[in-house]
Amino acid sequence: MTAPASASFANQRVLVTGASGGIGAGIARAFGARGAKVGVHYHTREAGAHATRDDILAAGGEAVCLHADLRDMAALERVFDQTLNALGGLDILINNAGVVLKASILDTSAAHWDDTMAINLRAPYLLSRLAAAHWLKQEQAGVILHNTSIHGSLSAEYFSAYATSKAALETLTKVQAVEWSPSIRVNALAPGVVPVERQQEYLEQTKELWLPSIPAGRYGTVEEMASLAIFLCGQDAGWITGQTFVADGGTLARMNLPVRPQPPAPPLP
Repeated sequence: MTAPASASFANQRVLVTGASGGIGAGIARAFGARGAKVGVHYHTREAGAHATRDDILAAGGEAVCLHADLRDMAALERVFDQTLNALGGLDILINNAGVVLKASILDTSAAHWDDTMAINLRAPYLLSRLAAAHWLKQEQAGVILHNTSIHGSLSAEYFSAYATSKAALETLTKVQAVEWSPSIRVNALAPGVVPVERQQEYLEQTKELWLPSIPAGRYGTVEEMASLAIFLCGQDAGWITGQTFVADGGTLARMNLPVRPQPPAPPLP
């Protein structure tokens, strides 16, 4: 479902983690274009975060950049407090930041596993707790949207840590929605293959491998993911909570992905 361009989030305060590029940047820009005050979080890609912020400002919106390594509890708490101070509060939390580890199980060390879980699962868990505690104390309604993946539902070789983190995040979505209803809604967005900056060239070069597995016959777009995020966080989705919305062009329905060659062992995080 595509949210209407006129959907308004005027004066809503939104924090988007991992908004320096890709789907996170698209979601941040979409909220900014609809009147929201946007916190653009980043870790290492400062230039990308500034570009996202500048796009929002150029379109007449409000945005600030917020830096934090979400693996660090003190940094995570600090960026949450900075968000409240910079935006004047918080209404919507988008847990988008994540890492993709491609490695065989035997090449996935405990350090690799812990790093993936820290960013993909632990950080959304902790940020959600901070947001929910703030909203409940203020007797304020709030919305949380987790960005997961079709890997949370589909078994695939060489994605053990990544797929496990996303499956756990989808289960966490349900538990949070039940515990924090009715004032706080929690949903998840599970994109399929959506080319972003770091993989556009690869996906274009290998489209003969991937496109036959997608019934829609094309890749998804960042704009489509952002439109779905806008819908799920808006008033039209007011009775939707505890759900994972898959946007994958029919990939999961087909249940057939190409076999991947084993990737090389990754460097330690």
